[in-house]
Amino acid sequence: MPSRDRVVLDAVPAAGRRQLLDRLEAVWRAEQGEPLGPLADLAGLKRAAFYNLRVAWRAHSLAGLVPHDTRSGRRVDVGDDSPLRKEAETLLRANPLSRNVDVARAMIDANPELVPDDAGPNHGLTVLQRLQRLVGDERRRLTADAAFVRAAYGGELVLDLTAVQIVLDGAERSLAVAAILMETASGIVLGSALGMKDDGRSLQRDALIAGLSFLSLNSADLPPLRDVTPGLGWMLPPDIEPDSLVGLVEPHVGELMAGRAGGFSFGQQVLQIVGPRIGRTPLNPRRTLTADMEIDEYLKRRVAPVVTLKEARAIWAREVERHNADRVSALTKAGIVSAGVPDGRLAAVIRAVLTALQPA
Repeated sequence: MPSRDRVVLDAVPAAGRRQLLDRLEAVWRAEQGEPLGPLADLAGLKRAAFYNLRVAWRAHSLAGLVPHDTRSGRRVDVGDDSPLRKEAETLLRANPLSRNVDVARAMIDANPELVPDDAGPNHGLTVLQRLQRLVGDERRRLTADAAFVRAAYGGELVLDLTAVQIVLDGAERSLAVAAILMETASGIVLGSALGMKDDGRSLQRDALIAGLSFLSLNSADLPPLRDVTPGLGWMLPPDIEPDSLVGLVEPHVGELMAGRAGGFSFGQQVLQIVGPRIGRTPLNPRRTLTADMEIDEYLKRRVAPVVTLKEARAIWAREVERHNADRVSALTKAGIVSAGVPDGRLAAVIRAVLTALQPA
């Protein structure tokens, strides 16, 4: 089985696998020329829906057989020809590493009519939040733009830590927490690891190791250049002494922005780059330090899978794969994936952070 299909299969809950395998058998037998009526019954579908299922399978392989798996998310309801969208694009192209909120504030400064002097403070905040969503949407669109990615790729890495909307089932239920290593311009997840709140250091180490593997296997790094070093946005795990780690990493990176528990918020860097979810799994950054509190109340307000750690990791791997699919395509078109180097300037930064995170 191809590795991508294995990721999809592992992420399907046990209760849904029988249906998935029946659908797989049905479409495969249909491709061999067997009568469609009995096969549609095997798949649990009417003839027209079974036709659509076969089309989805041809286009998406196993993912096409999972209900709603290939449905696209909605964009912000602002037209492509909107002057504000064009302005957001211009500002992002000029400074790909800028924060969404800073771009939104620059747009307000350039368009003061958006917040009249007699408007109340709540109106100003509403406009700022709306523009942040627009900027985030435009940033996600640009991650599929080969020219944008080619020009900006490799300028900065982010290593973040955030709770996600997956509940770990056990003696005490808790939200899962993910470490995410991301390249800023493309928004691609180079490496990630999912576990429990108290595992922050080891999760970040696992994400870094996965990132090195991704760069090597895909030849997605950039050649080392003298005096050119990527920046790093690093959300430090809450259970470590930060100053010594920062000192170990600073000589090996460009600009270093290190966040600490109680100050720079968990998950905010990823939110700024790709928005409030990875794939279809929402991020819950404000719950990172309280991931094991009031889960029953949480589940009354949110729809979240309640699964074992092994199952949660399979779900998360599928969502990361889903998130990365278009970005890998854009990086390939930009001449980076499969055309870069396996070990270069990004790997050097990753190894420096990995060394700093080694157990004492």
